Amino acid sequence: MMVRPFIYDFRRTITSKSVLILIGIILLISLAIIPFTAPVVSSFGGSPTPDILYYRDPSAYHFIAFSSDQYGQPVQGTEISMSLSGAKTYANTTATNSEGYAFITLSAPNGTYYFTANATRGGATSSFGTYLYTSPVGQPQLPTTSWISTVQDKANASKSDVRTFYAGLYGAKPSGYSIRYKIAATPPPPLYKDDSPYTAGQMDLLGNLTDYRQVFDPAIPNGLSETTRVYFELFAPNGTAVSGRQMFITDLRHQQFRPQATNVASFFFSTILSFFMPLAAILGAYSSYGKDRLTGVLESILARPISRQGLAISRFLSTLTALAVAAIASVGIVDLVLNQVLGSALPQDYALAIISGLVVEVAAFTGLIFLLSHLVKSTGVLLGISIVLFVVLYFFWGLIVFLLTLLLGGTSGSAVAAEATLVSYYANPAQFLQLINVYVFQSSSGISLQSSNYGVTLPAIVLDGLLWAILPFLAFLYLAVKRD
Repeated sequence: MMVRPFIYDFRRTITSKSVLILIGIILLISLAIIPFTAPVVSSFGGSPTPDILYYRDPSAYHFIAFSSDQYGQPVQGTEISMSLSGAKTYANTTATNSEGYAFITLSAPNGTYYFTANATRGGATSSFGTYLYTSPVGQPQLPTTSWISTVQDKANASKSDVRTFYAGLYGAKPSGYSIRYKIAATPPPPLYKDDSPYTAGQMDLLGNLTDYRQVFDPAIPNGLSETTRVYFELFAPNGTAVSGRQMFITDLRHQQFRPQATNVASFFFSTILSFFMPLAAILGAYSSYGKDRLTGVLESILARPISRQGLAISRFLSTLTALAVAAIASVGIVDLVLNQVLGSALPQDYALAIISGLVVEVAAFTGLIFLLSHLVKSTGVLLGISIVLFVVLYFFWGLIVFLLTLLLGGTSGSAVAAEATLVSYYANPAQFLQLINVYVFQSSSGISLQSSNYGVTLPAIVLDGLLWAILPFLAFLYLAVKRD
């Protein structure tokens, strides 16, 4: 007689709109692992310091500075200060304009000076210093970087573009100058410094110079050996080579590597999914039981041939089952994505451990919210306490551990702090997956350790999981049957 009402209530709860929506959200969240499977770029070109060139006339030094971001795009408002120090010091300061340029003239006679430049942007300052020696009148000179260098490509983090920074005589914008390049699989004859061994006719045109600073994207085929060289050369309008630069292919195409499946999964499970599953359990428990309990809906259900115990168990099991199935499906989706994108699936024992951990989190928070619904008098108070509980256990737990560390006489980063952190995971169901990861990988926050030295052992984890899954439920069941 009691079985049919129990099954009816179980089916009604597990197929309710709110529970189905939560299941759908959990499954969608599982797809959030896709960005974490993107290849990681090992390095990229570019420099945070401004580009600076200068030329002199008989009575002054004229400087052109260019401030840019890592993609070579101009940055306005960078404060540039320069000085020449010799028998006398000459200094001036200005800010870059909308095109990223700053023009500074220092009225110093020809001589040898120590040149300093400071660039300030957004509270950060970069500095540079070097000696400037006598140079031909009107001829552009570089105190920093090179006429040809690299910046990160805007659209592709795994590649660099080539940038030129050059001026004509007396600081005129370059006109008729070009930059060319040559890809060579084998080294050419010995070079003098970085000059190119090729003539203009032997090289491909990369572009023509029309401004002091320009960015070019050379067409580099895929699959080239890391020892492949690429030669760049600036040519004057008459075809004379002005300045060259040789690079290896790795300066332009950077190595990418895919993170291991277990590394990606452990981070995703212990942060993203471990955050949403307790929240889903709170909302699911409130929707399936807490709200009905505090608004009197359960009393009408109890008019049917179902006991308080049967109703309490059916609501708990239906909520737990729905969210546990969602957790299992979520791990399955993550495993499928990792297998398709990274080419390796999760180890079976690790996947089972994560599923068990997620079920423990769901059971613990479901039991706690069911229990709280018998200790408060309104739905608003229940929701408020539930959210506060979640915030404390998830966001403020680190502060609690920090204060505990101080009380124990330890400091941040000490062995006392590590032990306090790991032991505290036992007291927090929201951190249960962290316990599992510490035990499986024998590390915490990227630091290798022997977990058993800090009390993290398999029997202790299993016992803690059972207690969190069972005790809140038993306390709730007692109040549901004996006190109502």
